[in-house]
Amino acid sequence: MTFRDDLNQDTVSSLQLREAIVVQPETSVSEAVALMRAKALGCAVIVDRLGAPQGFFTEQCLLVAILQHASLDDPPVSSFVDPDFVTVQSSEPISRVWEAVRSRGTRFICVTDNDGKLIGVTGQRGLAEYVAEYFPQQVSVQRVGSTPWMQNREGA
Repeated sequence: MTFRDDLNQDTVSSLQLREAIVVQPETSVSEAVALMRAKALGCAVIVDRLGAPQGFFTEQCLLVAILQHASLDDPPVSSFVDPDFVTVQSSEPISRVWEAVRSRGTRFICVTDNDGKLIGVTGQRGLAEYVAEYFPQQVSVQRVGSTPWMQNREGA
């Protein structure tokens, strides 16, 4: 079986999903940014009252908000939705995520259950982890923020 076959057979549910930062459409930009900083995630998912994702508020959206407004307490996040918003169901093949990242440059992708309710976030990072597991001999992975292995080696 090839890597492409695995992308078409493995489902999105087999990717490591990140816990989504969930905000309501009326949440202020400053509140969303505070949550994003606290959770060290570059996006917040705007959901409706039933928990279905309606859009992303990303770091890129923040730049637009800063350029357009003097105060970030007034405008709601729903005024600055990322145009590259993509949603996939957890039961769909990973190839859907791969294509969104490859063709559109999408960084974050919402993952929903079969009822359309948000269950997490994946995207470029989720795919990188998948590839690292698929090709363990070819990919050398080091946790972000850790000390490089050469600085930890023993001996002279």
